[in-house]
Amino acid sequence: MKSLFRNVCFAALTVLCAVTLAACEDDDTKSGDLQLFYPTVVDIGPSMNFVSGTPTYYGPAPSDFSIAGVTLDDESVVTECFSIGADTGMVSISNTDDLDPGTYKLTIACRAGGGLYRFKDIFVVRMVPATPEAIEVSEPTLVIPYAELETSEASVTVTPVGESVSILGYALVQAEGEEYFAISSGGVVTLNANFSGEIMPGDYPLPIRITTYAGATVYENLLTARITSEPLEIRYPSASGRMEYNMAFQGPTPTLKGSPDEVVWAIKQVTPAEGFETTDKIRIDPATGVISVDAGNELPLDASYTLDLTVTNSFGSADFEGAYTLTVIEYIAPIEPETFSYAPVEVVEGTNFTAPKADGFVGDEVSFSLGDVPAALAGQLTVDEATGEVSSLRGITADPGVYQIPVRASNMKSETPVEVMLALTVTENPNMFTTFSYGNNLGLDWTTNADQHVFDMVGASNNSTNTDVTIPVAHEDFEGREVSFRLNYIHNNAFRTAASASYVEEDGTLHLRFRNDRVGQIGVIRVDATIGTGETAITRSTYVFVKIQSDIDKVVVYNPMVFRVNPRTGGYSEAPTINADKSNFMISLKRNVFYYNLNGPASHISNSTALSGSSPTNCFIYRMWGTYFGSTVNAGSREPMSYYSTTSADVAPNLTAKLGYIDCGTDFRMYIPANKWMLDGAYANGVLLFQAPYTTTGTFSELDASGTKTFIYVAVWFDENF
Repeated sequence: MKSLFRNVCFAALTVLCAVTLAACEDDDTKSGDLQLFYPTVVDIGPSMNFVSGTPTYYGPAPSDFSIAGVTLDDESVVTECFSIGADTGMVSISNTDDLDPGTYKLTIACRAGGGLYRFKDIFVVRMVPATPEAIEVSEPTLVIPYAELETSEASVTVTPVGESVSILGYALVQAEGEEYFAISSGGVVTLNANFSGEIMPGDYPLPIRITTYAGATVYENLLTARITSEPLEIRYPSASGRMEYNMAFQGPTPTLKGSPDEVVWAIKQVTPAEGFETTDKIRIDPATGVISVDAGNELPLDASYTLDLTVTNSFGSADFEGAYTLTVIEYIAPIEPETFSYAPVEVVEGTNFTAPKADGFVGDEVSFSLGDVPAALAGQLTVDEATGEVSSLRGITADPGVYQIPVRASNMKSETPVEVMLALTVTENPNMFTTFSYGNNLGLDWTTNADQHVFDMVGASNNSTNTDVTIPVAHEDFEGREVSFRLNYIHNNAFRTAASASYVEEDGTLHLRFRNDRVGQIGVIRVDATIGTGETAITRSTYVFVKIQSDIDKVVVYNPMVFRVNPRTGGYSEAPTINADKSNFMISLKRNVFYYNLNGPASHISNSTALSGSSPTNCFIYRMWGTYFGSTVNAGSREPMSYYSTTSADVAPNLTAKLGYIDCGTDFRMYIPANKWMLDGAYANGVLLFQAPYTTTGTFSELDASGTKTFIYVAVWFDENF
């Protein structure tokens, strides 16, 4: 039977789909005249878009496609969310935010061989919720004894409840720097083996974030991690306090290192200084550990008392000798509000500051705290409880402006805290700039396709000749300020030993020397521009893609040269210009696959040599090949990104499983499926480079890695912010 296989691809939801092939025939059509095949899509959620590939078929070529009917759970519906390409038969789904859940079936009509065909319910898609309606946990509490932190294998399993779009991953919502716990891709919560700091005993609520291809939801109040221990350590803000003769006293609140369950504080022993008698007038709050003495106590002047404490919780008891010392003095000065102030402080955005209270402060045994800090400064400030010094925890990120920071002072003679304002002025960093680009020489919009340059090779393609090019800075907002530049090689195969002759001038102009025997290879460099020095310095970076070309490289011309794509959404590149007979033109992935991590997680390890069987198994591209092959990875294979079968010119039967390919079924655009280029719960943010051989004779063997030297180099820039 004559057959013609067309592209069977997904433009947005490939990885969500369980694919089956089904053929439907109109009752009025003779068997075998025309059979049409579409994938069956089983997962799509609100806000998701979808574009199918062209259908495959047996029989006469179909045309004039149209949607003849749509049903939802076998009931007819009218919706504008579905459309079809009249010439291609490609089904598109869009504007799905308000699309009702359920199973949609499309009846598709077309013409072929002079007849009209109608394929009932041939295209099927299920609309499901974006995220699970709920989750269940195997235990509400993850309990780990403090003494077993280094060895514990305790875990809790999270299970989704209800249908949803396929789950991309799980995450625990934890404060930065306090990632004490981890959750696996399968939803198993454990201690975080990669956390190197100290984990204090206590209870830790663990909100759980589930991310799917259609969105994310945080589920709260379901899981708590509990690190248990007997009391291990107690600490008062100050280990000593002073009280005024015959006046009431109330000390500060201590902190406990240990489980907070059923904590009871008690005084074990009071030891007076030499020459003084012991007393039973010093009390401790059993719930809080606050030390107090009632007024009229008649404790002698200059006496001091050292307290040994016993602290008990539900896991044990411990004694703490010399935990607190109390001294009786003649007089404690009340706070005089008029003496409490701060001088205005000015800080450059991105830098730190300290602000001591003004000299002349009057008040004894004072405790300082922050009031309600402006939202723009939340989490960025601290105050020394004993001295009142206000400081930043890290570089100030608030926008330039004036902020009022409330600071409170209180002591035992204060009925209410005394509050004053610290005026903090955040000034614009004089070194701030945003725009820095080398533009391009491809006639493209520099704001979206900047920093791509192609030059003709000078001379012959051999080791003895080089090509020198110059690229000035095209766009910047330096505004006449002094700038320093630095050139960094990301992928230097295009330069190799000639790279030592490449440099950047003081004005940012690039001077690049290419090895002519590396013609066609795409070099990737990063240029850093810095204004200022010290903590106010601002550095911006831009990536520059460059190559020299020969006549061979002009047979297939992609413009832009680099396919920049968001791995979350995927999509198609621009179609290349083919300066050859397209009817006999073939192109596919060959070899020499590189990946360079630019802004992805540290686990997305770059490979400095081409992917092969000897490549480190922990490098990103090897692991991506593993997502295609499974347990046995053929690192030297072109199969994960080849449009064609590995042995013939037939279209690969599993295009939907591919990590991407050059779509030879349409117009040779580069295609990257959505949501495939991700590992460890994070999307790729880096550059993929590989060779793509081509032939103008239609001879498949010429695409074999050892069968041709006629190829171009292809670059894909994964940018999650694009």
